[in-house]
Amino acid sequence: MKLFSKKSIIFYSVLGAIVGFMIIPWIRSLLDYSAIVEILITTAIIIPMYAVLTRLMKNFLN
Repeated sequence: MKLFSKKSIIFYSVLGAIVGFMIIPWIRSLLDYSAIVEILITTAIIIPMYAVLTRLMKNFLN
C-alpha cells in the first residue's frame, strides 16, 4: 500500500470526514461519561474500524 499516493490520501480524507462528522457524534451521544473515558471508548472503536476498512479497500488503494 502506498501511503502517500493520491488515492490513499483521498480515501483517508473521506473516511476521516465520515468518522468525524457522523460516527463520533453518534457514539458520544450514546455515552454519558467523562471526556477522558469517552475519548478512550471512541478510540477503541475508530482505530479498528480504520483497520477493517483499509483491508476491505485494499484493491482501491493499490
